[in-house]
Amino acid sequence: MPCSLAVIFMGAPFSDITLYTPTPHKVGTPEYIEDTSLTNFVSDLYVQKMYGYKPSKTSRITIQPAYHGIWDRTWKTGSIVAIAPFYSHDKFASLDKNGKYKYILDIIQVATLQLSEEYHWDKTVFQKAYKEVIESDFEFKITYPPKMSRDKKKVGQVVIEKTEKRTILSLLFTIDDHTKKVKLFENTNWFWYDVAYKLVKNSKWLDNNSFGVHLKNNEKFAYYSLLDDVIIGKLDFEENEFTF
Repeated sequence: MPCSLAVIFMGAPFSDITLYTPTPHKVGTPEYIEDTSLTNFVSDLYVQKMYGYKPSKTSRITIQPAYHGIWDRTWKTGSIVAIAPFYSHDKFASLDKNGKYKYILDIIQVATLQLSEEYHWDKTVFQKAYKEVIESDFEFKITYPPKMSRDKKKVGQVVIEKTEKRTILSLLFTIDDHTKKVKLFENTNWFWYDVAYKLVKNSKWLDNNSFGVHLKNNEKFAYYSLLDDVIIGKLDFEENEFTF
């Protein structure tokens, strides 16, 4: 492998755990989209509960049950690791919504624990992620660390909440014993590649009364002014805009 490619593989951040589950539904049908969205929703939540952990020399995990019983090993191509645990669509389809969530989560956990043994990853990261997803009852809500205003009188936080189809980014203000929540942005849920994850990396107070987010080196931004009770700027992403 050329040196430059080796550096890319080693330095790439961990992006996602994607499940390619066998399905009788035709690609693009409502049934296919529903199953895929549910699977990606659970995986995205699990990855967020890894809190930025990057398995050694790995940028993606692909879970491919169609090859269960065919592959007699896991595969690693560059920084992408593939594994083929057992999956039954009949079993999946027989479950209610929470049962489906748990079924997909269990498949992810079987895969990551096996890979942790084989590639000497930190197993406790995945055990903790699994536990936190269960304890959340699959509620996708992330409240990011607080940031104090310059006058030390107010606290601002970014909150991401998701359904299987939508992503909502809000600001949470705490002033004395009072809180105020303001919705800044709602868009299609792009799961692990959601632009919301880029936005939360760049949150700040503009002054003592205005807090919000922006994209680095980009004109798109939105701040909320407590003083004027108005949103400054606009995060006008297209519904199909893929930003990563």
